[in-house]
Amino acid sequence: MKLQERSYSSKIMRPKPQIHVEEDGSLIVVVTAWGQPEHGERALNEVVKYVSAAKADVEVTSPFEFLTCISDEANYVRTALMIANDALYRGENRKEYASGVEVLALFKRGSQVAWAQVGAPSIFVQRQNQRVQPLSVASDLASELRDDHCLPPLPAQLLGLDPTVNIQTGHTHVNEGDKLILLAGTSVATALWGLQSYETDLNLITQSMVQEEPELPFWLGLIAV
Repeated sequence: MKLQERSYSSKIMRPKPQIHVEEDGSLIVVVTAWGQPEHGERALNEVVKYVSAAKADVEVTSPFEFLTCISDEANYVRTALMIANDALYRGENRKEYASGVEVLALFKRGSQVAWAQVGAPSIFVQRQNQRVQPLSVASDLASELRDDHCLPPLPAQLLGLDPTVNIQTGHTHVNEGDKLILLAGTSVATALWGLQSYETDLNLITQSMVQEEPELPFWLGLIAV
């Protein structure tokens, strides 16, 4: 997998995510820290360490149960996020909240892409000769409270704030030429839904979103799978 990314800010700011892309392209981790940046880096390192060991068939131990209803690859990234949540909660937030992080881990093996996430970004797939389809959509509380004024982003789900965590996970089949669109923002531009596969370009999507909602900040990622 190859990632292109773009951040857009107006008068309203959104934290810029920390990103890890494995050299072979098999793993992409996107972490947005709401609080101390080093806590986001800690979560990222925990995820990378566990998934790297699991995909290399190294015998790894985990206190968390594998789910039989999802693929092994989805279990790897899900478990990695649970380990990161445990590390952040016990290490930073047990007595009082210091930081929370949004995190997405994407793991590709063969023709399958598995993901696990807490909070943004949302994931959309652009298959050859098809329109954009949502795979996993993250909510932003600012969209629930918004009236006529644009509000700063307010994450609905954060990792590290509680001993348990609500992890969204899944997997999908991909072919050469397919693309994944990652979007962290308060709303999804209507122009995104009408994109044809030949129009899926980082600059084009960015321009469409800025024209539609110039006051709303966002982070956009485009992955060639």
